[in-house]
Amino acid sequence: MTPHTETAYVCSRLSFIVPLQLLNGMSQQAVYDFNAMVRTTKRQRGEWIFVFGDSADSIYLLREGRIKITALADDGHEVLREIIGPGEIFGETSLILGIPRTTSAQALEASLLCEIRRKDFETLLSMYPELLFQLLKSVGVRLKQAEAQLVNVMCNDISSRVREALIDLIVKESGAVPDRPIRVKITQQDLANSIGASRQKTWQVLKELEDSSVLRLMYRSILVIAPHKLRNGHIPYRYGAEHAVAKAKIAAR
Repeated sequence: MTPHTETAYVCSRLSFIVPLQLLNGMSQQAVYDFNAMVRTTKRQRGEWIFVFGDSADSIYLLREGRIKITALADDGHEVLREIIGPGEIFGETSLILGIPRTTSAQALEASLLCEIRRKDFETLLSMYPELLFQLLKSVGVRLKQAEAQLVNVMCNDISSRVREALIDLIVKESGAVPDRPIRVKITQQDLANSIGASRQKTWQVLKELEDSSVLRLMYRSILVIAPHKLRNGHIPYRYGAEHAVAKAKIAAR
């Protein structure tokens, strides 16, 4: 793992901008005990929190910033599994299974993390069994997201994959698809890695959507000008024709 600079804080002295999902519905005493067992560290953009093969001896809860979770495909290229936002937990699956890390986690921007060691977390679980329910919910949601991502990659053409991925990111950011412009903080390469496509083909679809005034390509982000066109299945002519041909072939079988 690359060296990183981290600053430790006493978590109980911090007021959270967003609630940590793991602590939803927990008593004040449980939150106090949680704060007593965690440390909060600051990571800069590009720093690694853990990498594939590391020992899974901690779980993390994101207070501020964004973290990307990646894995390696059989051919060695990076696959974007998920982008973690404030309030979310990550790194729990390998810890629960007692295996080395099967993914890597990297800060997409300056981020503030709450880290809790395995032994301390096991102590919390013995004191507050209801934490286990929240943890299982987190794992279940992650599995459902992975399943949806796999279906998107396996069953859709690249244009559909791009639109579905952008919709998912918008909904995760704002809770719904708005009728106003919204900025999606993702690079073209990360978007390509999340849908199992090359950067060139992903850019071609994005450029078609930009030419159709659906979005605007920006530095390290995408401004979706007309989110409703993504939601309503707006497909540029060239890729829409390919999609229609594919559907006709399936119908003819």
